[in-house]
Amino acid sequence: MQTGKIDAVAQQPILGKGRLHFLDQFRGFALLGLPFVNVLALWLIATPETAADFWLQRGLNLLVEARFYTIFTFLFGLGFYMFLSRSTTTGGKPRLRLYIRRLAILVLIGFIHQQYQSGEALFYYAVVGLLAVPLYWAPRRVNLLIGLAGFVIAAVMGVKLLTIPFLIILGLAAGQYRLLDAINKGLRLRSLRMIWILSLLGTILAISAMWWVAPSEPMPSFLFEVAGETPSPTMEAAFTLAHIGVATGPLVSVFYLSSLLMLGRTRVGAKMLYPLQAYGRMALTNYIGQTVFLVGIQRLILNTTPTTYVVSTLVSLGIVIFQIIASHLWMRWFQYGPLEWLWRCGTYWTLVPIRKKTGDL
Repeated sequence: MQTGKIDAVAQQPILGKGRLHFLDQFRGFALLGLPFVNVLALWLIATPETAADFWLQRGLNLLVEARFYTIFTFLFGLGFYMFLSRSTTTGGKPRLRLYIRRLAILVLIGFIHQQYQSGEALFYYAVVGLLAVPLYWAPRRVNLLIGLAGFVIAAVMGVKLLTIPFLIILGLAAGQYRLLDAINKGLRLRSLRMIWILSLLGTILAISAMWWVAPSEPMPSFLFEVAGETPSPTMEAAFTLAHIGVATGPLVSVFYLSSLLMLGRTRVGAKMLYPLQAYGRMALTNYIGQTVFLVGIQRLILNTTPTTYVVSTLVSLGIVIFQIIASHLWMRWFQYGPLEWLWRCGTYWTLVPIRKKTGDL
């Protein structure tokens, strides 16, 4: 009986219809790291020959790769729960038809995006989101168990793509466990500090392990195996490094997010994080926009000319800065980003007003 009551509470709408600004900041933060690793699949990056390129490559492997996509994927699962739990229909029934339409549109967006960015994730998010719909009604303990067990198996196998469905299910379970309610009401500082310290220690151990196995020689920017050939010691070490990175991604991600929450509790920190809100509210537009910029530069300027980690990092940084500024300016006048607005119109099958009302400006 008690379990039934708990699970019934888990299906109640989350926080009404208010905007969760810390969630926008989380999305914005997740977007920060994506172009720095996605560029490696879009451009021809030479194996590092300078110290700057070597340390940039090492830093990306230790601090960025498999850390930011983990946050982005987990937040998609949370969004899955939020959309269905914020019901507007009579009797409080989940907006299933709207959700299916919403994900069908995302499948199309993801498929088109995939033609230009082979490592894109939206298509897989949408497919997994559709397949996982029945889990919305599953007990939260079941979803937590499926998510944890599945991720551990995928991590042991070292298959990054296989972690996506289980990270989404973990996001769904977190929604059922009212994680956002707890954060929005303000986690006790003692609890937050404990999470931060434990995740910091885990992050130190994870990065130490990766540092230990990392080859002393520069690695190729793109890891691959040739059938019938034994990988070189450097390539073997690079695969082990990537494997550990995938397995420890959530641990480092928890450290990053808990650090944001700690920072947001200070006046200076809140001001520092504020630009991420608009950036995160336009997550779809900015995610696709990063590919537009990177592919455009590759086709119009670089073509097949190899470039360096220094150049790719500086360009990615420039894209992020430009998008943060542009997002802030756009959201001063509009309620949604361009692609978010189109997505919303398609979901509700109506022309949604995009301009802010005069009193909101």
